[in-house]
Amino acid sequence: MDVGGVSLLYGIGIGLHKSHLTLRAIEIINEADEVIVPGKMAYNIVADVRKPRIVEFPMGYGNKVAKKLGKELANRCVNEQIAFCCLGDPVFYSTFHHVVVETLKFNPEVEIEIIPGISSISASLAKAKIFVKDSMVLTAQNFVDSYPSLAVVLKAKNPEKVAKKLKKEGFKEFVLVENMYMDEERILKDMPEEASYFSVLIAKKL
Repeated sequence: MDVGGVSLLYGIGIGLHKSHLTLRAIEIINEADEVIVPGKMAYNIVADVRKPRIVEFPMGYGNKVAKKLGKELANRCVNEQIAFCCLGDPVFYSTFHHVVVETLKFNPEVEIEIIPGISSISASLAKAKIFVKDSMVLTAQNFVDSYPSLAVVLKAKNPEKVAKKLKKEGFKEFVLVENMYMDEERILKDMPEEASYFSVLIAKKL
């Protein structure tokens, strides 16, 4: 595949079933120089589109595997496009996050692109026929011992006001994603007073 020298590593969300594969995910899986999956379940979802390479992340050895794979990808992604497919969505508690961290340690110039997938969060709510209409807590099982380090605010029409409120809770870094996938899409780090209905504010504690 001719990538024109672009360093690129894809993180592709493949959902929890082969029917969850998006058109964009299928396109990249077909076009990438290599497709990697972290286990048999992910393999079974992708295999009908293209046979991937399995890289296992055994319990207790995941960091070691991520470091080894990261070193490999740091070198290969200079001239190749590699797709790492993970269950659900790559931004939620995924193996891909660890791979990205290790890859960028070896080569900070590698460009990362994330293709969202159907997460277990949305899938489980759909199975339960539960609609989200108010504030929602999303956390891992260690929430009793730790405080949230990330907040995602939907329909953030007054970003500046929301950011001020979150600052009082210890959040210090803010990103506003407005009009995603529309012609007017923009990503801001300085919070405006007003934004469109289709705005998502992301806040992090440093």
